Amino acid sequence: MIDIAALLIGHALLIILALIISALPLYFAVKLVGGEAGIVKIILISLLLSFASFGAARFIGIFAGLFMLIATLVVYKLAFKVSLLKAFIAWILQYLFVLIAVLFVIFLV
Repeated sequence: MIDIAALLIGHALLIILALIISALPLYFAVKLVGGEAGIVKIILISLLLSFASFGAARFIGIFAGLFMLIATLVVYKLAFKVSLLKAFIAWILQYLFVLIAVLFVIFLV
């Protein structure tokens, strides 16, 4: 028989691990530009921006991408105490780190 508690704990640990791994590119990008970053803060901001992105796409429509880019930069500026230019650089670096990691995994296999 399957132990429900062990199954739930296992899934919760996988979700926590996935959240931490997905937050690492932003964490490194913010640290690289000199911002104040903590892993919990990064995870919460990532979740907040993900939900906001979904809502913007649902209600704003075609301009949701531009709206969310501006919102993301403002949130990064306020949360990590950096300038808008550094927030933009952190945003770019975040995706650059993900690209490098994906390419590394592709060429590793």
